[in-house]
Amino acid sequence: MQDLIAEVLSQVRSARRFRWHGVAVAWCVALAGWTVVALLPDVYEANTRVYVDTSSMLRPLLSDSIVPTDVTTRLQYVRQALLGRDYLLRIASDNGLDADASTPAARERLLQRLRESVSISAVAARDDVSRENSNAIFTISFRHEKPDTAVGVVRDLLNVLVEDTLSANRTHTDTVERFLEDRIREYENRLQQAEQALAEFQRKNAGRLPGSEGSYFERMQRIRESLDQINRQMRLAESRRDQLRQQLLGETPVLENVELQEPPPNSIDARIRDYRAQLERMLLDYTERHPDVVALRETLARLEEQRAEQLRALGVDDASRQLSSLGSNPVYQALQIALNEVEVEIATLKADAAEQERRLAELQALVDEVPGVEAELQRLNRDYDDIRRQYQLLVQSRETQMLSRKASEADQVEFLVLDPPSAGIEPVAPARLKLLAVVLVGALAAGGALCYGLAQIKPVFNNARTLSEVAGVPVLGVVSRVSLNAAARRRQVLELLSFSTAVCALLIVFGGAVLVEIVGPGLRAALFAGV
Repeated sequence: MQDLIAEVLSQVRSARRFRWHGVAVAWCVALAGWTVVALLPDVYEANTRVYVDTSSMLRPLLSDSIVPTDVTTRLQYVRQALLGRDYLLRIASDNGLDADASTPAARERLLQRLRESVSISAVAARDDVSRENSNAIFTISFRHEKPDTAVGVVRDLLNVLVEDTLSANRTHTDTVERFLEDRIREYENRLQQAEQALAEFQRKNAGRLPGSEGSYFERMQRIRESLDQINRQMRLAESRRDQLRQQLLGETPVLENVELQEPPPNSIDARIRDYRAQLERMLLDYTERHPDVVALRETLARLEEQRAEQLRALGVDDASRQLSSLGSNPVYQALQIALNEVEVEIATLKADAAEQERRLAELQALVDEVPGVEAELQRLNRDYDDIRRQYQLLVQSRETQMLSRKASEADQVEFLVLDPPSAGIEPVAPARLKLLAVVLVGALAAGGALCYGLAQIKPVFNNARTLSEVAGVPVLGVVSRVSLNAAARRRQVLELLSFSTAVCALLIVFGGAVLVEIVGPGLRAALFAGV
């Protein structure tokens, strides 16, 4: 530590030899710097404050029916847009700031200076704000050498903020409505084309499309199941027919020694009589070719044939004779009726089975075509449903947008100017007091640096230790300093006083400049007043 202190003191004594050079440089730097500080133009700041009320009474009431307007985002967008190129160019032109910007490079520098000088800040009006109620206070400020120009720029920025915020919603709404109208027309055309394509496809494939019975494979599976059920019923009916035939073999058709009487109900004779009467009534209304007449004649012929067979079995050749006159066996007649009903049921089941087999054969013949037709129909229906769903959503969105626009027009954002655009009387820049102090410190540092540099260029030995270290040989002795005479001492004192006076004078000049800046008219005003 002692060696370090000794080294510092040695360097100071060495540099002291050039103290007048340092004082001269300090004076030059200080005077030049203070002159520059005095010539710096005054800068005035204009600002304004505006309260933006984004609260709404309609949005909470119509929250489910309209698209809420994001006023906060719109304000932030306009706030950023104010510092954009187009806005700054217009503001610079309106306030005459582009008079000297004749070249593209000069215009870019002007825009950069404007962007750096303009300040737009926003703070929440309340601490417990939400997105739906985000009222804010906007502060716009701008600095310029001319107060009127600064006020004009701030006024233009305020007007742009208000006008563009209000018009941004109208522009956005118009854009959305045009988009929705275009999309609705587009989907309406697509919907008509899909409807025409679906109708044309259904017309061309009318016999191959699935109906209420389901798809192709579902219909085929249903027909197969129905055919299996008919076959089961037919086997059961055939089994009952065989049993009835066995029972008929054990019964005689007539009974002996029975007097002639009215045929019993449900007997063959009674049924033939009833069918003949029914045939006579039907012939009064229909022709011989009517299906009911033909069916009734076939049934009647079948019954007469059965009666003739029974009569022949009894040994009676007269086919017109009634079985009831021979003493018909009622058990035999009942079994015969049941047998007839079973045979009719079997015939009906066979006809149903044949019809189902025919339908199944028709479907199997279309096995290579119908699935493809059904798949294409499903695709067309799916496309049609998707287009129709999108079309309905777009129409609903258009109605919502129209209601949102009306609500937005009825519920505008309110701007309340708290502080109109104005500039203070006193300039806000430059900070001359700080700059004066910085210049003084810089001047003293420049003088000291010059002294140290000259001392390094022209070094001397201030003690025996330094000489021994540099020479590399031991120092045998040192000559002590001889006392100066009175004239030399007076000259030394005078030199010290002169140096102190020069330094003090520099400080006095600094203090005077500070005093003029604080109390007086200011360095710039004093300088130009002197001129």
